[in-house]
Amino acid sequence: MLKFLLEIITPQRAVFTQQVDDVTVPTSRGLVGVLAHHVPLFSALTEGELKISDGGKELYLAIGGGFMEVTREKVSILVSRAFHAHELNEAEIKKAQQAAREALTRQVKGIELGNARAILHRSVLELKVARRHRSGYTPSPRIN
Repeated sequence: MLKFLLEIITPQRAVFTQQVDDVTVPTSRGLVGVLAHHVPLFSALTEGELKISDGGKELYLAIGGGFMEVTREKVSILVSRAFHAHELNEAEIKKAQQAAREALTRQVKGIELGNARAILHRSVLELKVARRHRSGYTPSPRIN
């Protein structure tokens, strides 16, 4: 299978830089899959689960919103946050999820309500990705 260079970058770090077979990303219109020689594309990305396939193995990341640029040479993904499944701590995620649920039960308002909803949504996503780590693979630490 033909490969292409995939770069995933957040404001804090380069999360992933490697040749891969394909990547599937969340957009406001649904999931978009990209293979080598994909038509050039620029797309907004939504918070969600990103899947990378390489050599029959799958890698999952929880990402925040951002953008993807597909060129003939590479795919660049710039997002607000990105965590590999193996970087997520289920106990911490569950603790944040419980605190968010308690805030919603107390019927908080305004910014607190928005924050609680965002944390609850993010925790559900991160737990899903963290649980995939059990059957997934850990990427090589190669950063080019």
